[in-house]
Amino acid sequence: MSKQVLAKIRPSSSLILLAKDQAPKQKSFDYNALLLTRTQKSSFMPESSVFPGGVCDVTDNSPAWLEHFHRGKIDAAKLRDLGHVKGPRPEIFQAEETDKKIDPNLSLRLTAIRETFEELGILLCRDRKSLTSTSGYGKFYDQFDRAHWQHVVHNDASQFLELCKQLDVVPDVWSLHEWSAWRTPSTFKKRFETAFFLTALEEQPTVHIEPYEVKDCAWRSPLDYLKACLRRELWLPPPQFYELSRFLNFSSLEGLRKFAEERSAKGTDLIHPVMYKCTDGTVHLLPGDELYPADPDATPDKIDINLSVEDFRLLAKGKLHRSEHWNQYQSNLLINFDRGDGQVHPLDPSKL
Repeated sequence: MSKQVLAKIRPSSSLILLAKDQAPKQKSFDYNALLLTRTQKSSFMPESSVFPGGVCDVTDNSPAWLEHFHRGKIDAAKLRDLGHVKGPRPEIFQAEETDKKIDPNLSLRLTAIRETFEELGILLCRDRKSLTSTSGYGKFYDQFDRAHWQHVVHNDASQFLELCKQLDVVPDVWSLHEWSAWRTPSTFKKRFETAFFLTALEEQPTVHIEPYEVKDCAWRSPLDYLKACLRRELWLPPPQFYELSRFLNFSSLEGLRKFAEERSAKGTDLIHPVMYKCTDGTVHLLPGDELYPADPDATPDKIDINLSVEDFRLLAKGKLHRSEHWNQYQSNLLINFDRGDGQVHPLDPSKL
């Protein structure tokens, strides 16, 4: 990818928040995921149901954060451990650490935590007592004027550090496990490269939505979300549909948490869809597919192939990695090879 194209792609971060179901009896999953629905006025994918997150702010990269962690008796080595990954690394994780910028493995986690607080009023953090926790589950704190500080941080991202100072807490970056990375296709005017992190909570925190960005939100199981989408009750953009379909492999939150923790050390293969226009739908080719182009940014338009979705699939005789779309709600995810980053394959919700 040319530097000119890469410069137009904004780094962002999203947080997949999972929590134990408070009443899991006779349910297929003992946990729920938290998704928000964007408002109609949203500048990107309005009315879609997504994981909380947003664009990285310059203050998320500030070395002042290192000073704050240091005041909390957290040494640099404990923060560097966040970046001990042996596998593939998308560009978003490879930014240079300088005197003016901190390690992106830390700053991207700070973005995800800050944005989650801005949008949903949930502050993932640790105080001096919980710093030594080894449970593997995330910690949150809500005994402060959340509505006030949510408004303040929403208007000025630099105030997130001030909030942490006043509460004498540090963002719980250790419970965020690197899960995936997605890049917006070249057909979109606004483009992002987004790091998705996963964290598990032992209980569901109460939510306080930010009304200008968030229409509503809900805690629901992965299967509930996917089936609601298939019933056209809500719209899940491709990354959300794909990731929720992966979670169908795990009925237990503890099983998913352990998998995410162990897998994160293997790195992340970037998912950069290339869109093809078929006669009866749209196909997003994903990396590894036999027909995936050498240059995924070769054209700003959908590639018109004058074939049906099924006929286009039959052209590939080997590896398949694609999502097939007949409309905004019906998707079919296909992958027939093991990924280099150790990720699980998505399952078909219509068969569960």
